[in-house]
Amino acid sequence: MLDRLFSILLIGLTSLLGLVGSFWGFTPPAQAAGCTLTAIVWEGYTDASFTEKFTEATGCTIKATYAGSSDEMFAKFRTGGGRNYDLISASGDITERLYKAGLVLPLDSSKLTNYNAVFPSFQNGKWNSFDGKPYGATFAWGPNVLLYNTKEVKPSPQDWNILFNPKYAGKITLPDNPITIADVALWLGFSDPYDLSDEQLQQVKAKLLQLRPQVRKFWTTGGELANLFQSGEVVLAHAWPLTYTQLKEAGFPIASAIPKGKLTGWTDSWMISKNSANIDAAYKWIDFILSGEGQKGVMEVTGYSGATSLGVEAIGAVKAKELFMDDLSLHQEINMWQSVKNYDRWVEVWNEIRS
Repeated sequence: MLDRLFSILLIGLTSLLGLVGSFWGFTPPAQAAGCTLTAIVWEGYTDASFTEKFTEATGCTIKATYAGSSDEMFAKFRTGGGRNYDLISASGDITERLYKAGLVLPLDSSKLTNYNAVFPSFQNGKWNSFDGKPYGATFAWGPNVLLYNTKEVKPSPQDWNILFNPKYAGKITLPDNPITIADVALWLGFSDPYDLSDEQLQQVKAKLLQLRPQVRKFWTTGGELANLFQSGEVVLAHAWPLTYTQLKEAGFPIASAIPKGKLTGWTDSWMISKNSANIDAAYKWIDFILSGEGQKGVMEVTGYSGATSLGVEAIGAVKAKELFMDDLSLHQEINMWQSVKNYDRWVEVWNEIRS
């Protein structure tokens, strides 16, 4: 009798939880048990500080793999025909590659309640839309900056030329990424850093060979770069704002410079694998990241700029201005990563420099 009464109470409690979950617009974790979204991402984009909130609301967990470069991200996502990952946080230099390889789905914005909050100029952006269809939802962007140890580098640098200063020989680091060639192209004054002739590539190569003796190491992840600063191995870096945020929070003497007119950067988009087994859950994740809570989480962890008006509301006008989200002026100034037609040649040049 007691066992029967317990069973009735348990059934009633489960039904009540279902009704509460339906009321708040999410499936209770018990009913969503086993929902795991796999994603290959840039560091910081699935941090537990905000990912846990998504899991609490949906019952779905995020299993993320970090990548150190777009090439690594593309290669891993393509393995298995895109079946190993549900999502990818793709930058503009590989979005077209993913599309042409038939690895990602066109985005159905009607499944995203927060899509209208994406800045109008970021909707159907050239970095994630092809043949008139969006294939990704922009959620973050930022510049590649010059980081420096304020105790070791004085006065404050104003341009990239400081990387060539003999005073800092063996004390600088560059990202291990062929797209860095675009930065050097800007230093040389080329108007389109992503469309370089063979002659221009040779000039870039010569400039990089001049810089090579200064380089202590080529870094691959933000965490590795932070360690290089903290160990004293490097004092200057071509870097992402993520490492600045990490070191600042750790109390390290770090500062960031943004040399005017000679910046590359990235506009990142969530894209869904064509062979995802969790498409509905993937849309829920994207919608969460476009929300005020999701945007705030990404910005606080990475120091990058958000892409929605809800993000502006979540962080406040002062912080939004600091991140250039009030007028997007910095975004318009940056030469954002994009596809490179002769990219195989870029890889060859980069490998020659590294070796």
